[in-house]
Amino acid sequence: MTHSEFLCSILRSVRADGAAATLEQVRTERPAFHRGRYHDTRAVFFVWAVDRLVGAGLSDAGVLWHPLTAEGSVGAWWTLETLASTAAHDGFVRSELALAHEPQPEELDFLIAA
Repeated sequence: MTHSEFLCSILRSVRADGAAATLEQVRTERPAFHRGRYHDTRAVFFVWAVDRLVGAGLSDAGVLWHPLTAEGSVGAWWTLETLASTAAHDGFVRSELALAHEPQPEELDFLIAA
């Protein structure tokens, strides 16, 4: 699955069912969207990013073209070493690069919203 296909599927699902259901669906299906392998930290990040942008009122095109949904945008929140780790592939790892005042990708937000 390409990054664009992954984003489009997240976008449709977030609009129809919400972020919590979308994350649950992604985790259940575990698509190989990053270098041919499922990556949970990236999955949580992109569901979080799409949900934030949809919540801000962006159109589908606006969400898909926004820098937050660019494939490399996760590098603003995690080091390459962390993203390459088994822990980040297998489960959500909290950001180590976000500043205290910045929005923080959170798995718990999805669970609370459920």
